Amino acid sequence: MTSEGLGSVAGLLLLFAGHDTTMAMIGLSALTLLTHPEQRSQLLDEPAKVGPAVEELLRYLTIVQFGLGRVAKEDLELGGQQIAAGDLVVVAMPAANRDPRAFDAPDSPDFDRRMTRHLAFGYGVHQCLGQNIARAELKTILPQLFRRFPDLKLAVPVEEVPMDVYGTNYGVRSLPVTW
Repeated sequence: MTSEGLGSVAGLLLLFAGHDTTMAMIGLSALTLLTHPEQRSQLLDEPAKVGPAVEELLRYLTIVQFGLGRVAKEDLELGGQQIAAGDLVVVAMPAANRDPRAFDAPDSPDFDRRMTRHLAFGYGVHQCLGQNIARAELKTILPQLFRRFPDLKLAVPVEEVPMDVYGTNYGVRSLPVTW
């Protein structure tokens, strides 16, 4: 394949690989903001908080449930657990992003949180290539959604919102709303 062909494939991969994840993140973020009016007000009333709000939503709503598996190259102990060379290790991303040793009150969204690193986009050389595009999309879409539809609210109780828990990404299957 030529370098032009590889560039086209890489561009398509970024576009389509990011579509499902960003779509899931927008849906979950909208649901969270619909059920947390204080955070929704902060997002709309304090434009400087849009960036921190998006980072907090990424941490709080981790849509990719498990990181890529890695094989231990040597015997080691990690968090009090013995891992033998050759063992498969998989990170549960939501558990890492809600670890109370890393985040105060991790099960609540807090747009004033002093952010430490989250794993919503992976870590190190394995970080998502499209993370900057995703952040830019979320920073644009979320405030605009609620400015355009200021009376947006759930059309069903939150317990009745159908969730996608079996796919690659965690998210809402549909978000019934009214305005």
